Amino acid sequence: MQHVFASIACLIAVANVDAGATLKEARKEWLEGNYSEAREMYEELVKDAKTRHGATLGLSQAFESQGEYDKAQKIVEALLTNTPKDADLLARLAELHHTRGRFAEAEKAAQSALAENKDHFLAHWVLGHVYRDQGQTEKADAEFLWFVRASNAKDITDPDQLRLVGLAGLERARALHLTDQFRTIIRDYFGAAIKADKLYWLGEYEAGRVYMDKHDKPGAFAAFERALAINPLAPEMMVAKGQMAATVMEFKSAERFAERALKINPRYVPALCLMADVHWFSGENDATLKMLARAQAVNPRDEATLARLAACYHVQQKMVQFESVVAEVKKTNPKCYTFYTDLAGLLEHRKMYGEAEKYYGIAITMQPKFPEAQVGLGMLHMRSAKEAEARKFLENAKAADPFNERVFNSLLVLDHLDKYESKETKHFIIRYDQKNDEVLANFMAIYLEDIYKDLADQFDYRPAGPFQIQIFKRHDMFSGRVVALPDLHTIGACTGPLVAMVSPRDTKKITKLFNWNRVIRHELVHVFNLQQTQGRVPHWFTEGLAVRYEGPHIPPSWHALLAEKYNTNDLLDLDTILLGFIRPRSPLQWQQAYLQSLLYVEYLTKTHGEKSIGKMLAAFAEGLDTGPALEKACNVKKEAFEKGYREFLGEKVKNIAAPPARKEMTLKQLREANAKNPDDVDLAIQLAEKCYFLGKKKDARVLVDKILRNDAKNPGAVYVKALLLLDDGKADTAISLLDSVANDDLKDTKPLKLYAKLQFDGKKFAQAATTCERGRKIDPHDTTWIKLLGVIYVQTKQKDKLIEIAEEVTKMDVDDLGPRKMLARHYLDLGKHAEAERFARMGLEIDVLDRECQQIILEAMPALNRQEEADRLRKIFGM
Repeated sequence: MQHVFASIACLIAVANVDAGATLKEARKEWLEGNYSEAREMYEELVKDAKTRHGATLGLSQAFESQGEYDKAQKIVEALLTNTPKDADLLARLAELHHTRGRFAEAEKAAQSALAENKDHFLAHWVLGHVYRDQGQTEKADAEFLWFVRASNAKDITDPDQLRLVGLAGLERARALHLTDQFRTIIRDYFGAAIKADKLYWLGEYEAGRVYMDKHDKPGAFAAFERALAINPLAPEMMVAKGQMAATVMEFKSAERFAERALKINPRYVPALCLMADVHWFSGENDATLKMLARAQAVNPRDEATLARLAACYHVQQKMVQFESVVAEVKKTNPKCYTFYTDLAGLLEHRKMYGEAEKYYGIAITMQPKFPEAQVGLGMLHMRSAKEAEARKFLENAKAADPFNERVFNSLLVLDHLDKYESKETKHFIIRYDQKNDEVLANFMAIYLEDIYKDLADQFDYRPAGPFQIQIFKRHDMFSGRVVALPDLHTIGACTGPLVAMVSPRDTKKITKLFNWNRVIRHELVHVFNLQQTQGRVPHWFTEGLAVRYEGPHIPPSWHALLAEKYNTNDLLDLDTILLGFIRPRSPLQWQQAYLQSLLYVEYLTKTHGEKSIGKMLAAFAEGLDTGPALEKACNVKKEAFEKGYREFLGEKVKNIAAPPARKEMTLKQLREANAKNPDDVDLAIQLAEKCYFLGKKKDARVLVDKILRNDAKNPGAVYVKALLLLDDGKADTAISLLDSVANDDLKDTKPLKLYAKLQFDGKKFAQAATTCERGRKIDPHDTTWIKLLGVIYVQTKQKDKLIEIAEEVTKMDVDDLGPRKMLARHYLDLGKHAEAERFARMGLEIDVLDRECQQIILEAMPALNRQEEADRLRKIFGM
């Protein structure tokens, strides 16, 4: 991420002008983010000769804060025509030139300022940046060293000057490995700046940036919040928070912060780069390029912008344009460390690990003492399962920056991994904690080579490996392995040639056992796809393949989700599906992205055959986008493919029970809609239900009573009325009312669910079972009926029906051990050993240590003439 230095002039002149409270008030408005108000005040003050100097500088800043860079420059130049040797105005002009990438002009103006005032803080700061950004490191360091000497020579109380001294200290600390300086700088300069002026939010902002660079999220968050309390409209702050969100893949939040920043300053380059990152991570190359064009229009030499432009050209395989950008950057700055570091990070995200490694290496060669590229390359080797190489670069990064939390966490993970055992198969190396997961590792090893063969045949690709499977006994170590931070909200991940997963035995974080086999199958699909395409496979395609390979059954809720999205014309398409993964509008849209990806793959294979998968992967490996890949692999245009896919979905949803399409509305919106359309019964029921669950039961009662007077058997009104009767203690009346609508013509499941629950609570198990079976006919994908029927048949000891229900549960809940174990025992007792072995194995794929499932599989296998396999498993189980 580009390091942001806010463009703030040292308004030394303000202190030297006897302007009374007016200039101070204008500056106060500016510091608090009231930029338009500050402009108006400064524009009046500019008219007065006594305040013109300070007001010009302040007005220039106010223009800049809102992206009016040309106006900010013109007003300074206008006053310079009258006072051409004014050091403050010259330094401000130099700063503006630097912001626009006009290095020669910036240097000339800064030198002119220093000719008039050799101790001008802003002029020295701009000059240091001009030299740094052109690779003249010795000259830059001399300018930054000036600040150290200046601060030693006198007590500095001006907040702008304190800030610049702190920033210069950071530059020198970074270049010279002065690792003990960061906290001192935060305390003695940024902290002192905010003490000197309680409105000087820039002190908190710069402290937050330091914490952010060290990945100290709590420290950064606290500093940024304090800054925002002063100036809630600072684009610098919004970008910083957006960058924090982006580092943990929260791109919806990053987008929101970037949009807010650009609303205030539509030409703020760091905000444009952040928005470009959002589009980049979403695979939207065209949108990324549009943002970068806007950034280039402001500053054509900004290395962060040009790194993103080069990355776009690289993934599009436009190598002539790519090399042109590289040459342009190197011409300006032969030591373009930021450019290569950012470029490597962007390509790494696209899983182009070889290219990323190359550019991290170039950056390290340019600036071997800087930590960022060392961190990046170390993390890249972590993702590539090259732990020895990772440790080398991470140790170097630690020496450069011992406060970096991601480096600390990664080294902690490596130390943790050193204690693990390894088990090798032909294509895999499994790392595991011997005490915690030895049985799981050995049992999993049996599966891995079968999975390899399946995937090799399916994708027509046979990578050499070996691939690493790392099973972490603690979730924090798993999270640290994947993102170098402790709060990753998942249980398995693929980083390229590595699959990491948390052990199901981590009882501190894993509250429910999960199907580890499905996790491994899912992630190994990604391993194959990424290897085969050098990281170029679209996210939707590899996710669709991965979900498909998990097993034949999808989450029950996905059926209704598909029907709802189809019926409301809210489907994703091939141009928007990636946004569902990266920037979903809601958690449901994230699930929708997985579901539709799966269905895209199903439609592809249905219409073009299984071999189309390998052909598509080969096309993606050539760098083709989805449209050209479809044409090459399947001889079909994307538009025709989309049309056929939509028809395919239409067939899918024909028999899926779905509630009527309704726009979700707030209570206020429902009240207003009901007032406009009092005769709309469906709207009145929605309002009544909303009122009931928000505790406004009197209003709910009035609404449903009115409906029931006209239609005594309206299911929606009956449901809400029954809830009200239950609250009144009139359960029998509620049951009678529900019974009046519980017939085969009913399509609304809400009254049935309440009715079944009341019947069960009243121990009327036979009636409750009948109600549940009626509900299953309406919506067979709703797990409510199956779960309640299971409990009913346990109570009534109807084993045959319980077995039937258990079979259904295994299809609906991939992580439920109980039904699988029950079925395994049932079939073993019947002498159906193949079925017993199948369900026992399914149970072990959830809990490999379950003794009953272990015993059943060992009893079933000899009867299937698989004694040798049974002996091997007996040894693994320790039985």
